[in-house]
Amino acid sequence: MIIRLAIIGLIAFAGYWVYQLFFKGSSGEDEIILDETPLKVEQIRSILELNTLKFQDEAVVDTVEYYKTGNEVLLGSLNKLIDPDQFKHGLKADGTKRRLTLIMKGELLYGVDLKRKDFQFISKPDSLIIVIPKPELLSVSLNPKGTEVYIENGDWQDYERLYLQRKARKKMIATGDRLKLPERAKAPLEKALRSLVRTDKKLIIKFEE
Repeated sequence: MIIRLAIIGLIAFAGYWVYQLFFKGSSGEDEIILDETPLKVEQIRSILELNTLKFQDEAVVDTVEYYKTGNEVLLGSLNKLIDPDQFKHGLKADGTKRRLTLIMKGELLYGVDLKRKDFQFISKPDSLIIVIPKPELLSVSLNPKGTEVYIENGDWQDYERLYLQRKARKKMIATGDRLKLPERAKAPLEKALRSLVRTDKKLIIKFEE
């Protein structure tokens, strides 16, 4: 019994000092009081994958193939007229052999992944400077279930649909660049850092050039 009590006492004592060394100084689950130890920097790094801006978008993507000759138009239109799924396209006879138009929905995520990129703390007598990378596009997620088929004229293979997905992704990225979303992600990113880091010094947040 004495041996067991001694073991329990040692475990409790060790646990107390682990707490004192590694966790004391944190004033909340989402708040860290910074000191100069690498441990605290790693705690921030483990917490911060700063996804500060989400943008919902949709892109209309289209691919079309035309008949090359008048005979192909006639024969192709007749074949479509006897196909219940393509009957309405056979009536038009406008020279379109195949056409696929999709409306695809997606989400763009902007921020800074501090697990991958370096960041630094510069401590001065009256201030603490945090230098972090500029926000960037972290991911583009397309929602296949949210895809709407606007026009499907002719037969299409899976690889051709995947091509349109890649096309939609590029269009969404271009929209994000046009709207300057990486720049707009800076303000919420700075706000998130200020709510996380607590220091008695003046906190200055800078973005890399």
